[in-house]
Amino acid sequence: MSTEELINKARELVIKLRTAEELIRSGKFDDGVKLFKEATKEAKEAKLFDNYIAIIRKVRRLINEERVRQSRKAAQQEVKAGEGKA
Repeated sequence: MSTEELINKARELVIKLRTAEELIRSGKFDDGVKLFKEATKEAKEAKLFDNYIAIIRKVRRLINEERVRQSRKAAQQEVKAGEGKA
């Protein structure tokens, strides 16, 4: 891969990771996760994964936090539903 191709690939990767982050923050969780997985796969293939590990970790942390938030919300709804039946 030439230097120019590598620079373009790195630029595309950063754009995808930032877009995935914005999608997750805006409530489009599934789309953001899908784009994140695609971006990390491309990063590994282009051997750029280690170079962008900070951004990757940031988005991964955001995904994990959102999953925890969703599971807590679901658990609260189950508790409320259980209280309504009792």
